[in-house]
Amino acid sequence: MRKTVSLSEAKVASRQDRAKKAVSVLRESFDEEVKISGELNESIWSKGIENPPSKVTVELENGMLYPAESFEDNTEQESDETEVDETGETSNQTQNQASADKRDYSEVVDETIGDVKDAVTEMEDPDYEALLEAEEAGKDRKTLKEWLENRD
Repeated sequence: MRKTVSLSEAKVASRQDRAKKAVSVLRESFDEEVKISGELNESIWSKGIENPPSKVTVELENGMLYPAESFEDNTEQESDETEVDETGETSNQTQNQASADKRDYSEVVDETIGDVKDAVTEMEDPDYEALLEAEEAGKDRKTLKEWLENRD
């Protein structure tokens, strides 16, 4: 069952209680007792305790609430037809490898500097310019930018 729930009622709560209130409002909007998935919880808390989303679309499955976006992603992956190419790999495997090679660098540089350095050294052929752009667009840390510039 898919449902869009307005969480605007949470804005009435004090600033330090808004995300907690949003979770309560979400639970109260269902007749039965429901659990909130970690993915949905992260999306509610993604902007911090003071600024939860004003509404969220959820999918209820077996008493557990999931964000509807995660279901759309899963159904698209499952509905892809599997084709085998001349190397014997399926098209999905080839696409997954290509997407793994072209990582979303903004997610990589969103970690701590030590974690970013470890992730970059583990990459086969990282695009240092793209990493540098993602860092400048994100946290813009001087230490990490210098390290990436020296790696070119």
